[in-house]
This record gives sequence, C-alpha cells and structure tokens, in this order.
Amino acid sequence: MTVVYDTVEEWQAACPWEIFHDRQTGASLPSPPEWEAFTTPETRVVIRHPEERGAFSANLVLTVERPEEPFAEISAYTEAMVANMSVTLTDLRVLSLDPYELWGVQGRRVLSAHRTGPYSVALEQYWFVRDGVATVLSGSCDVADHLGQSETFAFAAAGMSVATRLPHE
Repeated sequence: MTVVYDTVEEWQAACPWEIFHDRQTGASLPSPPEWEAFTTPETRVVIRHPEERGAFSANLVLTVERPEEPFAEISAYTEAMVANMSVTLTDLRVLSLDPYELWGVQGRRVLSAHRTGPYSVALEQYWFVRDGVATVLSGSCDVADHLGQSETFAFAAAGMSVATRLPHE
C-alpha cells in the first residue's frame, strides 16, 4: 500500500531517516542511516556513505545558489548546467534528462556519468528553481553501484524541501 502525503512536512514526519535541516536556506534533506552529514564552504550539506578504502564513497550533496538572469527559469538553468558540466566533467555522458515535480515545484532529474581520477562515476541530480533560488541535490557513486544507490538517491530527493533563500539573506 502506498501512502500519499499532502506536504513535505508530513512526509518527513513519517520518514524513518534522520532529516537534515539547513536553517539558513530553508532546505531539508533525508539522511540515510549510518551515512555521515557535514558541511563544506562550497555546499550546504554533504551526506556520505561510510568510506571504504580504495573505493568511491556514495554521497549526496545539497547546493543552493541564485542563478543570474536569464537562468532563473528551470529550462534555461538546465541548459546552462548541462553546458557547464560538459566543460568541467571528464568524458561526460548525459543518460537521461527528465521533468521532475517535487511538492508542486517544477524541476529536472538528470542522470549522467563521467570519470574522476580512476573512478567511473554515476551522477544523479535533481534541480529546482523557485523564486530566484536554485536548489540542487546531487547523488554520486561508482557506476557499478548505481543500481543499488539509485533508490537511496530517489528516496532522498522525494523527501527534500527546496531552499527558500540564500544562506546570507
């Protein structure tokens, strides 16, 4: 039986995972059990699978930014993000780019693969732009692990709330 929730708050209240709240931006994100959460200067939150020596650790990264005009609309933002990724990620292959709605906010789900050092990386992203603020959830893992991690990434995306403001506003 599938339970349908009317709000992200109802969904998060029923979620068995811990919810990480970014009070500065209003964004929130479910954190898988046993994964560690921390922040970096470039991101709002990083949630990482426990490290395995010599392996690429699966992770979820939440970023918030204010896109400049004309990229403050999801289609233009998507076009700019894909163009930027093709320049910055080695051997990028976009595998799918699909509309994705989250709690009434239109966005995109993008699945791609690229190389970083010795690793082949699957990158599953969820992009949203609301009221001039972009929220990006990026889930990445070794390509060989994506089949198993994709459910984790999708579950985290389903229970996130997008940012309502930049951190310093």
